[in-house]
Amino acid sequence: MAWISEIGWDIKTGNAVFGGTDTRVSVEILRDGALIIALLVEPGGTQRLDFGESAFYWWRFQGANFAPNDDDIAVSHGGAGFPHGVEFPQGVVGHMKCRFRAWGDDLWIKDNVDGYVRYARERGVPGTIDSTVWVDDLNWSFIWQFPQDAVLSTDPAEGFTTWTLNY
Repeated sequence: MAWISEIGWDIKTGNAVFGGTDTRVSVEILRDGALIIALLVEPGGTQRLDFGESAFYWWRFQGANFAPNDDDIAVSHGGAGFPHGVEFPQGVVGHMKCRFRAWGDDLWIKDNVDGYVRYARERGVPGTIDSTVWVDDLNWSFIWQFPQDAVLSTDPAEGFTTWTLNY
């Protein structure tokens, strides 16, 4: 079982003159096909990527998002709280998808996306018998690389409205 506290993407745009990110791009995070959250990659007044640039974007999950189970009952054992994050009972690979979506007709050319996560892990509290705390990893874990060319736009002559990363 894995708990993901944060998710990140290292995004590099294509070198074509019109390869920047003037169109707003959102990402929908799914676990086993079910939507967990939708968010903007470049929210508000953040700087848009120009062609041939790269940036790291990340999201920190708030609260606990449990995977559905047969009895739908969550149990906290003595001394153990719930982590903030998303539960992946069978791990991330093969169970997580991120769907990027264009919200305008100014095309966005993606050159490469590297996918990262930060895990939350249960650790024992020194000096206690059974108390535990959830601690986020200090470093990001590289999960998958998506080097295939992708063009996003709401204009079907330019590209596709969505592009799904299958981890």
